[in-house]
Amino acid sequence: MTDKNWQALAACRGVDPELFFPEATDELRDGALDEPLVRRQVEAAKAVCRRCPVRERCLAEALERMPHGIAGGMTEQERRRARAQHEHPGGRSGDHAGARKPRWLVLLEAGCSQPEVAAEYGVSPRTIARWAARNPTAQTTQLEHSPTQTTDAAGGGPR
Repeated sequence: MTDKNWQALAACRGVDPELFFPEATDELRDGALDEPLVRRQVEAAKAVCRRCPVRERCLAEALERMPHGIAGGMTEQERRRARAQHEHPGGRSGDHAGARKPRWLVLLEAGCSQPEVAAEYGVSPRTIARWAARNPTAQTTQLEHSPTQTTDAAGGGPR
């Protein structure tokens, strides 16, 4: 199995993807979910991850380029903290002015469509839409690159 095909072995294959994207209506100051239903959903998603044979590979991928949802057995908040600890081992995350943009956002800014970015990441276009909705820069980018009017191949009027 090639490195790119690891997802075929994932325990989450065939599981409703919505399980991995709980929507919290109320969050505590530290980002912890404060809703029993959401906590149960997070635990159910993490249970799938615990039995996954490719969990480590999934977590590595999630730490690198998945800003939202549960992946590799960690929530987005847990991954954010893990990344901050890796980038700033002393425990101080300092300012984020030098933080680089996630690759998915760079792809959107370069004019790739959400379905193209989704295919690159092995997620659904809806997931990319969620990421974009949570990122003001991505929302602006999508408005700039949205195909409000397209022209036919001959260069004529709108299709």
